[in-house]
Amino acid sequence: MEIFNKLINSLKKIIESEKSTRYIEVLFVMLLISFMAFIYAGASAKDVPLDDIEEELIKKTDIQEMEKCTARQLKQFMGIEQSMVDEYIYYKSKEALGVEELLIVKVKNRGKLTSVQTAVENRVSSQIDLFDSYGPKQVKLLKDSIVMKKGSYIFYCTNAYKDKYEEVFKDAI
Repeated sequence: MEIFNKLINSLKKIIESEKSTRYIEVLFVMLLISFMAFIYAGASAKDVPLDDIEEELIKKTDIQEMEKCTARQLKQFMGIEQSMVDEYIYYKSKEALGVEELLIVKVKNRGKLTSVQTAVENRVSSQIDLFDSYGPKQVKLLKDSIVMKKGSYIFYCTNAYKDKYEEVFKDAI
């Protein structure tokens, strides 16, 4: 906050001076470059093998209470073809009425990120529709789920401990 206040005070002094137009232009360009660097840094991610992330998840979460899914199940439940992805981790609840899921996808081509994210969002939406009339706990979990893009990755988690899964994922990449 102190830095912000210093910046505001500096801006006031620059505006009051005769050469303010040039200073404002330079300052604007610097702010724009800083903003772009911040946005780019937030969208990038290290290239980490998903096996390494899965090991961390096994150590630090209750992921083993869920069932590890196959490529066929990835297509069946998520509507995601294995050919669209470079690597994936997909776990879902062992319980018939469970909605807990974890999916981390590393795409081959960043152009596929939106398609994968749309498939995940469609899954969440269809699950909400399915459980809406008789599963209020499941619906709450689904509505609170996390779907995010980071670099070449899509992260999706529906779980009471979703924040812990997200933390492990973010720390890994």
